[in-house]
Amino acid sequence: MELQQHLGHPHPLVFNQEMNHQSEKTFCCFGCKRKVKGPSFSCSECGFFLHKGCAEAPIEIQHHSFHRDHPLILRQLSSIEEQGGDYCKACHCYIGKQFSYCCSSCKIAFHLKCSLLQRDTSGNFIEILHRTHQHPLLLIDNQNFLLQYRECSGCSTELVNDSYGCFDCNIFFHKKCVELPIKISHPYHRKHKLILESDFRFCNLCQKDHSGLFYCCSICNLDFHSKCLPPSVEDKKYHEHPFTLFLRPNSFTCDACGTQGNNVSYICSTCNIQVHKDCILLSRFIRLNLHRHPLSRNFFLSICCLDSRTWDCRICYKKVNTAHGSYCCSRPNCDFVIHVKCAIDGNNKFWYDISELENPDKIEEIDESENLIIRVLRETKVGDNVVAAEIIHSSHDQHSLIFNDEINDNKHCNGCMMPIFSSFYYCSCCDFFLHKTCAELSRKTQLWIVSEPFILLTNGIFKCWACGYDCSGFSYKQEGGVEGIVFCLRCATTPHSFTYQAKESHYLFYDAENKSACGACGRCRDKKGSYICKDCDFVLNSECAKLPKTIWHNCDEHPLKLVYGDSNDYSLHHWCDICEEKRDPKLWFYHCEVCDNAMHPKCVLGEYPFIKLGRKYKYNNHPHPLTFIQKINYHPLCEKCREPCQDLTLECEEHGCNFVGHWKCLRLSRGYISYHY
Repeated sequence: MELQQHLGHPHPLVFNQEMNHQSEKTFCCFGCKRKVKGPSFSCSECGFFLHKGCAEAPIEIQHHSFHRDHPLILRQLSSIEEQGGDYCKACHCYIGKQFSYCCSSCKIAFHLKCSLLQRDTSGNFIEILHRTHQHPLLLIDNQNFLLQYRECSGCSTELVNDSYGCFDCNIFFHKKCVELPIKISHPYHRKHKLILESDFRFCNLCQKDHSGLFYCCSICNLDFHSKCLPPSVEDKKYHEHPFTLFLRPNSFTCDACGTQGNNVSYICSTCNIQVHKDCILLSRFIRLNLHRHPLSRNFFLSICCLDSRTWDCRICYKKVNTAHGSYCCSRPNCDFVIHVKCAIDGNNKFWYDISELENPDKIEEIDESENLIIRVLRETKVGDNVVAAEIIHSSHDQHSLIFNDEINDNKHCNGCMMPIFSSFYYCSCCDFFLHKTCAELSRKTQLWIVSEPFILLTNGIFKCWACGYDCSGFSYKQEGGVEGIVFCLRCATTPHSFTYQAKESHYLFYDAENKSACGACGRCRDKKGSYICKDCDFVLNSECAKLPKTIWHNCDEHPLKLVYGDSNDYSLHHWCDICEEKRDPKLWFYHCEVCDNAMHPKCVLGEYPFIKLGRKYKYNNHPHPLTFIQKINYHPLCEKCREPCQDLTLECEEHGCNFVGHWKCLRLSRGYISYHY
């Protein structure tokens, strides 16, 4: 079989009955643009392919269901190129350089793939009239482009099989939903027959509002959503036994999610459990970014945790009832557990990325054993431990770094940009310091905030996604791609829950929905949540939770200590020694015990606390590297805004070049900006 010529193609096309190796990797050219499967036509000279159905599309279609008033004409490739692209009136997507049907009178067009619907033996489109809808419903096969990203208006699930649609109303139904019986008898309501209707109603079975197909009794004013009526549900993917509809209304506690139900339920007589209908299809295994191991669903927590202690959900930190359902860690000796309700709660979806697992044994865990230490040159003994006394580190590989465990006054770590009050490594040739913990960080890790793995980067000026500060230290960035979420080390290493020692010890956990006033600064958070104590009303926003307990500032020669409220009743004492404005004695402040100076935390930190002076930065519009400095003695004009440079500034140190500019004027709005050491 051969086509001598086809619209828009000059060469003969040969018929291919079966798919071959070449056609498996090709798409239908200028037709439906889908992968070539099944019978097709091809050109041996130029690799042109067409589905058999697209190649045999009629030149003209009369009385098409999309447009009954005028004939639709198959538009040739030449006219497509001359007229440019249109938008399909059926799916509203761009047509581009494809075959399409158009009406020259109305100046409208339709995709070829949208227009070629199923027909009966007489060549007519297959339509039905249904009780629940005023217009004819048109049969659409499951391969049609029109069904993509649409849901059934009857059961609110994805359209994956043959369906019926009304394009006047833009609604669609599964074929199986349209074929539901119009009138039924049901054991839940034996008095009268139930009639099929389509509407938005309250379901008397599940006690929820739904839109879709309902079986209704107008005499008794009862409505039952069609999805709630199956007498049994069986899917071994979710449970090994079938669940049977328990038709007698009752009040019960769901054994899957632990919440109350007050109407009909489904029961598993083998396991002796009673659940909501929505809980039947809860995933058996999930992955949560808060925890590294898979979590398994259990109807009774005592099955996996045979002791009598109180178990707290690791999301909300409220008690988990061991007699009802939960998700707990499937690994031995791991006591991580969460409520089912916390796992499925829509408010948690952004912060606690939960994904279903088919096989928990095949989950790939991130290897965190590799760090940035290239080589250990020598070792030493500190107490009972052996530590690396001298190393080559990839963040500063031009010189070796030497171990030191003495406090070094007014020095900051080049990794986390925090003051150094613990053991560290330093370069004897450069002003370079690293906390021992920062030097040993893993190259690749999993953070609780986002599910994707993160890689450790040691260069670049960046804006932290969590705290919003500009930083010049190390960062963790989402693996893959130029753009992505970036965290400074302070934010990346702050866990979801931890013990915080203020005036009293508090066990804090992150609550994404909490908007209470922070106990440290008194402010409320509108967009991001806070850390709250699981035992009392103590609240810290994420910024105050990361405040350094000890810090240096050039206003005082001594280290400043973080104080959790002022016990001094003398009102003249309640002033900030930096901004000289009044302090709230109930809020936190930094204090020098020697000089009795007190300052607001925001005044001590400043606007750019995590950019180290002396760093080099390459500004795209200037040929030389620029250096971060703090202008205090003289105030030259910024090259960009022409205002005096009185805060963090970039200065060119090239001889004869006087380029100076504010950092806030020269920085990019987002992403990584490379600099040179």
